[in-house]
This record gives sequence, C-alpha cells and structure tokens, in this order.
Amino acid sequence: MPVMASSATPVIQATTPAQQAQAAKRGAAALGRGELVGFATETVYGVAAAANLSAAMDRLRELKNRPQRPFSVHLAQPQDAALYVAGIPPVAQRLIAKAWPGPLTLLLPVGERLAERRFDQAGLYEVLCWQDKIGLRCPDLPVAREMLAGVPWPVVAPSANLPGAKSPRSAADVLAALDGRIDLLIDSGPTRYGADSTLVAVEGDSWHLVRQGVYSAKDIEGLLRRTLLFVCTGNTCRSPMAVGLAKMMLSERLGCPPGRLDAHGWEVLSAGAWAQEDRGPTPEAVQAARQLGADISTHRNRKLTKELIDRADLVFCMAREHVDAVLELAPASSGKVRRLLSRADIPDPLGAGLSVYQRTAAKIRQAVKEIVEKECHENRTGG
Repeated sequence: MPVMASSATPVIQATTPAQQAQAAKRGAAALGRGELVGFATETVYGVAAAANLSAAMDRLRELKNRPQRPFSVHLAQPQDAALYVAGIPPVAQRLIAKAWPGPLTLLLPVGERLAERRFDQAGLYEVLCWQDKIGLRCPDLPVAREMLAGVPWPVVAPSANLPGAKSPRSAADVLAALDGRIDLLIDSGPTRYGADSTLVAVEGDSWHLVRQGVYSAKDIEGLLRRTLLFVCTGNTCRSPMAVGLAKMMLSERLGCPPGRLDAHGWEVLSAGAWAQEDRGPTPEAVQAARQLGADISTHRNRKLTKELIDRADLVFCMAREHVDAVLELAPASSGKVRRLLSRADIPDPLGAGLSVYQRTAAKIRQAVKEIVEKECHENRTGG
C-alpha cells in the first residue's frame, strides 16, 4: 500500500477498496497501540484515539486543548449506540434510523452509567460523559467504519485541527496543522460535504440544535416526520399521482389541508430513478389524478438520491427495476423498500392514452389507500 514519506507523520492512501481495507486494519492496529490516527469521514477529517488508553487520551486532550470536556464517540454501526445508552429516547431512535450512518452527532442522556458493563467497569463513563451526556456519531465512510469496527473499545474523534482553526477537508489540511503531532494519517481524498456534522441534543421528547452543520434545523424537523417516498422512472406520471392521492387521503383523515401535513408530522415525497430535472407532470397524469380528487398540477420532478432514500421511512416503487435502483444507491435501505403492488409492477403509462392513465391511477389509488390506512393505524397505536 502506498505510504507517503515526505511528512513527519506517515500517510497512507485509501482510495481504492483494497487500499481502504488495508488502511482500516492499519488504523485499528495503531489505535490499539495508543496512537493518534487522522482519518476522513464524510464531513471533515478527524483525529482518533482509543478512549480506554489514558496516554492516548492525554495526548489528544493536549492537542485539542480540552483538558476536561469529552470528545464524541465514533461508532462503526448505528446499533452500537446501545452500548452507551440503555434507554435511547424515541426522538433519538428516529434520528438514528433515518440519519445514521451520516453527518449527525447526537448528544444523549446516559443515566449515570454506560450501558455496556465492560465499558462502565473500565471507568469510561468519566472519560466519555459530561453532565451525564454523551456525544455519539456514526460516520458514513467505509474506511472509517471498518477501522472503528476493528477496535474493541470506544474510539473518540474530534476534528483534526488545532483549537480555533477551520475543520480540515483534506489530508493536506491535516498535515498543515498536525504533521508530526499524530502518528498516522489515512488519506481518503477530499471529504464529501466539506462541512461539520450537525450536533443535536435530545432530552426526553424534545431536541435542540447545538451546532448547525450539513443538516439545518429544518432538515432535522424533516427527519423527524413520518416520510413516505414514491419512486418511478421519470417522476412525471406514476409517483406524482401516488403522492397526490396519499396527501389527499392523509389530509382527509387529519382534517387539514394537504399543504399542512408537515405540521401534523407527515411528509410525502416522490422521485424518479432516471428523472430529467425540472419537468412537470404529464397532462394525462394531472387529469387522471384530478378525477380521483387529487391536484398534482404544480408538481415538479426530481431525481432519486441517497439523501431522499435515507430521509424516508418507507419507499414504495412502481416496478422491480425501481427497487433495484434504490438499493444500488442505498444498500442499507432494503428493510424499508418495496413495490407498491407486492406481487406485480405498475407499468409506465407514458405515451399511452388517458384511459390507460385512468386505469393506472385506479391501481395506485387502491394501493395507496391501504398504505395510508395502515400507517395511520400504526401511528395511533404506536405500532
């Protein structure tokens, strides 16, 4: 594996899958020896230390000029949050399900002891917690998560910069500030977002924004809504009709206008797996939806993205090919993706006459009716 020797801190490249696997092993081994490791996340570069090794933590505190306040724990997988907090608040559970792995750090109440007995007996509550709260983050970068998975103890990781300086977006930024002061640097190239993770504190049923980063407060509000995403090919026919019908049915049940569903905790979206941006619905789709009571005339199409998939609680696809497209973008979403009709595709009516659109809309209406009834029932009963 290539190693850059022009700096005092060894730098290893990790851009190909093979390099990333080797870099993750090297990074985990270094952390186990008590070394400080610079590495990329999807937001900024961080500097990691094993929290159970006091010498490494002392070095990290000196580097960051933070003698008391703890650093956020970085997790290999979302479910690892349960190792630290026994009773994760429902608000936090919802954010974890929708935003992890991703650019969100959660500040959670701990309950005076760490959930994992081994960690608690090692005295790590005092190392990781402040005022009975802990910061948890699950980064969305394979090499980072593989490295974290290779360490059997908690790993903390503040941004890899000196106090008061801008968070680093590249390995070069890290070297400019910390060359010779950390033991290893994994160079994964420029970070995806180039912005810090968003920090949200959760207490009971409430939350507040501590630091805006990739996500804004409005984004967090969106993540906390019950979000349904409908997917078709171009987002001009089938999925807009599904959204219009779902909004109509939800608004009738909730007694609010379709434009106020967000205030009642609902969000209904659509996207096209191969959409060309900035197109409206076909005239036939508008007419077919209107005949069933839904107005989709102001719809503008959008392309399917991983961010939209992550944002959704459930993803309903018109055909098997759309399911495949969703899973290609977000493999971890398999548990929430399904065809709108479980046993059949809904064919694309594009280019056909109004009667075909009407039959398509009728099929979509029946399927959406069942979804809305089920979702509303489960929301009422807590299912």
